[in-house]
Amino acid sequence: MTERLYLQDPYLKSFRARVLEVRDLNGRPAAVLDRTAFYPEGGGQPGDRGT
Repeated sequence: MTERLYLQDPYLKSFRARVLEVRDLNGRPAAVLDRTAFYPEGGGQPGDRGT
């Protein structure tokens, strides 16, 4: 399971992670990481996006 860093520090701007899997998501590449600082989408609130 991906470690959710945003629960510990909602203002985290930089982190290191390992790519566990690369997959196709609606015709676009997506990476599954072992940890993330990106909030998921929910309750009408858009999720975070990053590069």
